[in-house]
Amino acid sequence: MKISGTSKPTFYKFREDFLLLAKEILQCEVTSEQLWHELADSETRERLIKDFIRRMEERYHFEIVLKQPLAHKEGSVEGVVGELYHVFSTMFLVGVINAKVRSGEKYVE
Repeated sequence: MKISGTSKPTFYKFREDFLLLAKEILQCEVTSEQLWHELADSETRERLIKDFIRRMEERYHFEIVLKQPLAHKEGSVEGVVGELYHVFSTMFLVGVINAKVRSGEKYVE
């Protein structure tokens, strides 16, 4: 799937990007197995999510809307990344469909 020639990242690439940003913000290694609530305080976790979403929006040129905040989500970092990727994938698909409709194409790649 592509929007304006940009392919959707795999989950592994998406997770890698998230972990790299987490390392940058927290100044330490972060693994997907770590418990999300033990990673940092809620304000820092919220900043990480917002910064990551902003980067994805800039890179892929569409808005990512979360139904609920993830700063207090229970579980692992992997669970948070999985939820973000699910929302991202849904919004990416909507973008692809919209692009196809606007261009008059009948099929989604």
